[in-house]
Amino acid sequence: MRRIKSVDLPQADRLESVLLTVVAVGNGARTDIEIANRVPGIEGDDRQGRYYRRAAEMLGFIKNERNNAVLTEKASLLLQNVAINNPVFVVSVLNLEIYQKLLPYLELYPQGCTRQEILNYLQSIADPDIGRTMIDRRISTILSWPKTLNFIDRNQDGGYVLINNFNEQNPVFEVQDIDQPLLPITAELAEYQEIEQRTINAREEIAYFKSQARLDRAASAHISLVNIVARRIRENGGIPKANQLIDLAVRLDEDYIFEMKSTTENNVKSQIRKGLSQLYEYRYLQNKPEAKLVLVVEKPLGASHSWMLEYMEVDRGINLIWDGNDQLYGSERTRRDLNFLGIL
Repeated sequence: MRRIKSVDLPQADRLESVLLTVVAVGNGARTDIEIANRVPGIEGDDRQGRYYRRAAEMLGFIKNERNNAVLTEKASLLLQNVAINNPVFVVSVLNLEIYQKLLPYLELYPQGCTRQEILNYLQSIADPDIGRTMIDRRISTILSWPKTLNFIDRNQDGGYVLINNFNEQNPVFEVQDIDQPLLPITAELAEYQEIEQRTINAREEIAYFKSQARLDRAASAHISLVNIVARRIRENGGIPKANQLIDLAVRLDEDYIFEMKSTTENNVKSQIRKGLSQLYEYRYLQNKPEAKLVLVVEKPLGASHSWMLEYMEVDRGINLIWDGNDQLYGSERTRRDLNFLGIL
C-alpha cells in the first residue's frame, strides 16, 4: 500500500486560488512573488506564492524549470475552461494520494467522522518519516479541497461525510494504486496488507491483465458500457470505482464487481471466457469472496451461443447482461438480482 508522504500534503488553503495560480502562470507569472501578486488575497507574499505554485505542481498543471514556473500540456486543457468544476481539475485533485485514501475511508462511515478520527486514520497510513505533527498542521487544508469540490461536507453533528458528486463528466472514482481496495473494508491495515500481498503474488498475471485492460478501454463500445452501468450505479446512490484492472466495483446493498467486454459474433465466446476468468481473479485479489460478479457484453448472444447464458448464471453464478441501444438487458434472474440497473 502506498503510504502518504509529505509531498502528498497540500499547503495552499484555497483551492480556487490554486486554479488562479495556473491562470497567472498562463498570463506570464514565473516566480513565486509574481504568482502571489496575481492571485487575490496573497499579494506581496512570496511564501504563499510558493505554496500555491507547489500545489499547482502537485496537480500537474505547472512545472519548475530553473526556478521559473511554466505550464504543462495538461494545463492547456484546463485553461480552455477555467472553472473549479472542470473535469480535468477535479480528477487531478481526486488523484492525489491523500484523497485516494481519504474518500474511501469516509465511505466506510456514512454517519460521519470527526476531524480527530480522520486525523488518526491519515496518520496511521502515513510514512513513518512524515512526523506526527505534519498532518495535524495540514488537516484544515486537506479537508478544505474536497469540500470546495463538494465531495465532502459536514453533517448536523459536525461530522465529515462523503458526498457522491460523481457525474457524467466525472463518472467513476479512479483508484490509482492497484494494491488499494476498491470495495469498502475496515480501516485496519491488516486488510490493506492482505490485498497488497495478493497483488504482489500475482504480479505476472496482473501485468497481462493491465495490458489487456488498456486495449479493451480504447474501444468506444467498452467506454459506452462502463458509462451506462456507472450512471445507473450513481442514480442509486453508489460510487462506481475502477482501477487499472477492474472496470467497475461498487457497494450498494451488496458488493459488486463488473467486467465489460466488447463483442462480435466471431469473438463472443472467447470474450466471455476471458471475462469469466478475470472476474474470479479480481474477486480474489480484492479479498471479497462474497462479491457478486457481473459480466457486461456489447451485444446479445446469438443462437449458437445462447447456452452460455445458463452456463454463466446457473453454473458459474455470474450475472450476464448486454447492451441494446443504450439500454441494459438480461434474464429474469439477472433483472431480479440487479434491479438497481433497470435491466429490461
